[in-house]
Amino acid sequence: MKRNFINQKELSDKFWNIEYAGKIQKISFGKTGTKGRETVKEYTDENECIQESEKLMVQKIKKGYTEIQENDEIPQKAELSDNEKADIYFWEAIEKSNKYKKAHWSEYDIDEHIENLTDYLSRFGKDRMLLFERTLQEKLSELYTAEIAELSIILECDFKNENGTYIFDDYLSDDGFLYFRCWLLLKGKEFFEDIKVDIQSFVSGKYSFNIGDCWAEGLLYVADEAYAQNHDDEESIIKDTVYELYPENDYDSMERSMNREPRRGADLQPMYPELVKEIVELRSN
Repeated sequence: MKRNFINQKELSDKFWNIEYAGKIQKISFGKTGTKGRETVKEYTDENECIQESEKLMVQKIKKGYTEIQENDEIPQKAELSDNEKADIYFWEAIEKSNKYKKAHWSEYDIDEHIENLTDYLSRFGKDRMLLFERTLQEKLSELYTAEIAELSIILECDFKNENGTYIFDDYLSDDGFLYFRCWLLLKGKEFFEDIKVDIQSFVSGKYSFNIGDCWAEGLLYVADEAYAQNHDDEESIIKDTVYELYPENDYDSMERSMNREPRRGADLQPMYPELVKEIVELRSN
């Protein structure tokens, strides 16, 4: 039995082939277009060899590999743009530095995540840190919408119940809203994409959060602190450089505007009934 797989998602361009017969399992792997490497393993019996080989194939498929037929020509991988690469680098850093992305919210610690992220970025050069900072500012700008502001109000602002209608205070500070958007970004790419489409995905059941701690100001300084770990004489050089190169990304600019005015008070409950219902219940306990 021989099976062939490739992974050309995002930055990957790899092949992984497996062949097994009797007690012998052969695996070849590497970058597409190269000979790669080969490993050979002998199991105690044929049944164990089959089971372990099938287990490996399932793992590879979960990691993004797809099967191709033996005589199929491996397709030429499309070259990614600089923006596509920057996006991949950004989310890769966010997600690889989060040791608790599959865990219950009670196990997650914002400060630990930010510290791990800083250490992760410090392994790379200045160019990668500039890409991270530029992408961070772009993502923060993407979240500067009325819908995300309304999510912040529902999660953070005081509210009262008047005859079954929940009425939310409308105070939303610029700094607080910025730190809130940082917190959303730390949840990863899948959540980011979901929340931009519908803020009620917050209570879809896919995600687990501590809504009592919704600020992550430290994310704003990660790239500079990562750079500082290897450069004692530089302060804010990454952030300052990105400001100079991409002034349109300035998340502190007074000229930015939302897509519309955020709704407040009693208007939020009919707009987001499931979100308001679940969050109010959580916050009332």
